[in-house]
Amino acid sequence: MSDDAEQRLQGGRCKQLWEEFPGNNMICCRGLCLTGPDPMIFIFNLTLTFGILTAFYILIAVRLHPVVIVVGFVLHGLSFYFLLRCAFTDPGIMRRGSTPQNTDNPPTHIVNGQVQQLVYCNTCHIFRPPKCKHCRTCNNCVEEFDHHCPWVMNCVGKRNYRYFVGFVATISILCVYVCACCLGLLIETAVSGGSLPTYVVLLAIVIILITGCLGCTLSGFAGFHCRLIAQGMTTNEYLKGRQAESRNHGCIKNCCNVYCTGLPKPNIDLRGSAGIEMKDGANKKNDEISEKPPEDRSVLSSKNMKSGHDIELGN
Repeated sequence: MSDDAEQRLQGGRCKQLWEEFPGNNMICCRGLCLTGPDPMIFIFNLTLTFGILTAFYILIAVRLHPVVIVVGFVLHGLSFYFLLRCAFTDPGIMRRGSTPQNTDNPPTHIVNGQVQQLVYCNTCHIFRPPKCKHCRTCNNCVEEFDHHCPWVMNCVGKRNYRYFVGFVATISILCVYVCACCLGLLIETAVSGGSLPTYVVLLAIVIILITGCLGCTLSGFAGFHCRLIAQGMTTNEYLKGRQAESRNHGCIKNCCNVYCTGLPKPNIDLRGSAGIEMKDGANKKNDEISEKPPEDRSVLSSKNMKSGHDIELGN
């Protein structure tokens, strides 16, 4: 008899996974979405963004053309959309195993033509697939882990990486745009011989300094991630010097894999039965990894197997 049936016979209610989720994530809306465990920097991010933009709209943009306000609203709306999608989308959390597994004969995977053993996670009780890493902040293994970003309050992985890059790109453009508008207002006033209230001038200078620094920094960061996408790499691989282990399919295909494909299905169902989701959850994934076509199995048994080199991208 299944665990669910036993609970029904006992008059109990079948608990859903979000009620007994083993990670450190905050579960929102009864399992409809989840995010990371550290909201303070995310709240500071929102406060800083809305504070600067509110002052810009009320005191700076109204003195310019109405189109300036419209463009600002559009860029602000796009950046806010990407921020929320990145923050509250499951980044690709792997299903955990219920019991420790035998690590004497770990599954293997072919990366760049070389057969390598998968690394076992002692916390999640699974063999991590390539590009997967255990995030110590969220206490989960994340598929195609890029990094944990406290500014978006979530891990950045396979399922929300496109939203993260979209947020960084749009917020950098927004910063440059606001900086240019403030600078343009000061130049226009000086050239025309007009005058502005002292507090408006001081506010414009402060906004120029803040948005100018952020715009330059975030623009470089966005360019860095565009380069990683073109090379088929993650930030984690880059920082650990694992460029040779990335799966590079060419610039165009790498970009299409990120932007032109449907959102992958989550590995876990937060609104599903906790007993089903947490019971031998890793078996299906490990079976998919270990299943190889005939030509791959022949490689596994060859003497060209790369020994002693695991795909260790995490802890």
